[in-house]
Amino acid sequence: AWWLDNRDHQALFATELERAIQMLALVPGIGTPYQDSVTAGLHRLFLRGLNCHLYYRFDKHEVIVRALWGASRERGPFS
Repeated sequence: AWWLDNRDHQALFATELERAIQMLALVPGIGTPYQDSVTAGLHRLFLRGLNCHLYYRFDKHEVIVRALWGASRERGPFS
């Protein structure tokens, strides 16, 4: 698993996740709508440094992160 192979890269994980959350706070619509889900309004944002998708929902008041999921998997967490 990526987490076991890269457990020495905690700073990379923290930096990438923090950067993504900051971007979503400024421009929540930046991610791609994720249509393959039973959860309405779900979006995903690709985190290149982690090779993961950050799945989230948003409205005019808040952004709710629902999952961080490996992009190499064949399906998302809510499919």
